[in-house]
Amino acid sequence: MVIDLQKGFLCPLTKELPKKVKNFLLRNKGKFDLVLFTQYLNRPKSQFVKFLNWRGFMDEKENGLFEEIKLFVNKNNLFKKYTYGSFVDDKVLNVLKKNGIKEVWLMGIATENCILTFARDAFDRGFKVVVLKDYCASIDSKELHNTALEIIKNNIGEVK
Repeated sequence: MVIDLQKGFLCPLTKELPKKVKNFLLRNKGKFDLVLFTQYLNRPKSQFVKFLNWRGFMDEKENGLFEEIKLFVNKNNLFKKYTYGSFVDDKVLNVLKKNGIKEVWLMGIATENCILTFARDAFDRGFKVVVLKDYCASIDSKELHNTALEIIKNNIGEVK
């Protein structure tokens, strides 16, 4: 799972991540049964607007995928989401089950939000979870990234 590698998350902590993920995917082409991508989109009546007064990610400038990963993405492996979680509807779950996936490897942005949420949700649905620590990042701090990895390691799955 490549989670939310999007232009609006570009910052000093994430600037190397799109290239690293691209190179990982190229090096490991054919080694995974399935490679899926998520894309976060905000909406005017979302809980982010309603409760946090945050209006980001409502246009392509922010919610667009990084160019580095676009060559891997198509309409069948991209899942749009409107909150932190990817299991809010059954689309991702159904694709994972249909393809017999038992273990999910996670990479992307942001470790303490969408990566951690996906990890918990996948664990709750019976998947083994592996988070690739060098292919994830926080947009806020290295400490949040490390704390999320510690939570995952202690409570959810494996951190490689």
